[in-house]
Amino acid sequence: MTKQRASLRVRTVAVGSGKGGVGKSTTSVNLAVIAAKAGRRVGLIDLDPLSNIATILDIREERLSRVAERIEREQTTLDDHRIELFPRLDLLFPRPKLARDESTRLRSHLFETFAADLAGRYDLIVLDMPAGIGKAENLAFLPHVGSLLVVTNPEPTSHVSAGGYIRVALEIEPDLPILFWHNRHRDVIPGGFHPTDVIANYNRYVDDELRISEDAASRVRTVATVPDDPSLNLLQQTLSVEAHVLGKLLDAVQMLHKSVISSLEANGSLGADAANELRFYLGGRSGSLAPEELSDEALAVLRQSERGAAESTSGFDARGVDEFIHRYATHPLVAPIKDAIRTIEAATEYVVDQQRVFAPGTAERRPLQIAARTIRSLLDALVTGERNAFERNIGGVILCYLSILLIAESSVVRNLILSVIPRRREGDSIVRDRRTQIANLIVQSDTYHRRYFALVRKLYPVLVHQVNRLVDAAGWQRLLLRSPDGSINKNAYLKLVTAGSSFSFEAPTEASTRTRT
Repeated sequence: MTKQRASLRVRTVAVGSGKGGVGKSTTSVNLAVIAAKAGRRVGLIDLDPLSNIATILDIREERLSRVAERIEREQTTLDDHRIELFPRLDLLFPRPKLARDESTRLRSHLFETFAADLAGRYDLIVLDMPAGIGKAENLAFLPHVGSLLVVTNPEPTSHVSAGGYIRVALEIEPDLPILFWHNRHRDVIPGGFHPTDVIANYNRYVDDELRISEDAASRVRTVATVPDDPSLNLLQQTLSVEAHVLGKLLDAVQMLHKSVISSLEANGSLGADAANELRFYLGGRSGSLAPEELSDEALAVLRQSERGAAESTSGFDARGVDEFIHRYATHPLVAPIKDAIRTIEAATEYVVDQQRVFAPGTAERRPLQIAARTIRSLLDALVTGERNAFERNIGGVILCYLSILLIAESSVVRNLILSVIPRRREGDSIVRDRRTQIANLIVQSDTYHRRYFALVRKLYPVLVHQVNRLVDAAGWQRLLLRSPDGSINKNAYLKLVTAGSSFSFEAPTEASTRTRT
């Protein structure tokens, strides 16, 4: 039995977090799906009473109830404790919530009663742990796992709580391998706060006796930095082509905004850390203010940051902040970028509202028209003056998604895209069928891929025609996406049309697109 436990331990990973709301359960599901798609046999176990794994995986209540009835019997097998979700992916020991005695019984099932069966049947066991350190009986699983994957977000409270979680985990199991999974990653580094340096940020805010040692910190590895991408959200159910494309447009415009902010140079009276803090602040700020008001707000942010830090190295004065904010506010791209972000967000809200069951039916599309107009103004600004290659390429991406948004005005195009999305009825609504979607990803359904490639073959020439019309009418030739030899980068447009119409479906590989288009 000891050998079987050891075999089970090396293939078991616990997914935890210091606080809720960081995407832990979604990460657990994505990790299980990725492994199953790669051919691994995976068992997923939900230990978090606040988890939404059953919702994510579209598991009906009656299926959970049938398992609950079976496991009340005195003699059970492993099959009595599992729900076969997809090929190579099972949900194990499903329970609505874990009481104290149930947690103890589950550990016994996992690492004693069914250890041999689990080790023989699965290549990977994923434990979705409860967030935080509030219940010691849940942390008692840690001595039985091969590694702990800690999910974080790039903000101080997430890092401090993650650091506290790691400290307690190492007290329980000092040699436990710990891995970081950074969700909603941002590459802008504010002064004194690094988006991925969790332990340093934790140590900065706690007393000496609570700090994690350098030796322990050196053994922690980052395995994933995942940007904030709505297409990764398995809970998304909105069946709107426009909402999906608007999300892609917003991502691209925000990326352009970050590029502009990163290009701003600080003068000698503004320290490098303070300049980075301002870039971080400007990158995350919504809404518009006059430069004077923006400077006042930025100064307040810097001073608050200094008060919260154990050691301040910002180095700034009011004049340096004023000059930095002035360069930002007068940059020729900032005003059109802010207008585009504001109107894209308003158009998205409008489109989502129209999907609701009791939303008033209307042919009014003014929010979409306003968003398209501000995006055109932004593209006009991008072809005026000197722009670096990155800004031109982002402009090309924005141009492509604007073209998709415009062709999606056609009900024929919208219905064509929606025809490949798995759907099911839920009450009075038609929603995305996540279960079928995940199954398509894991088994690589030939039927789905044929329909998907047929969609791409039909959409691609329509997109190219729309891009050319816009370019010729507005003089945006500089924004066409080109290969190093100067020719049009057809593969880039293929990838963009798949991203713009995929609704989180797996886009075709590069080799596949070459052979099928």
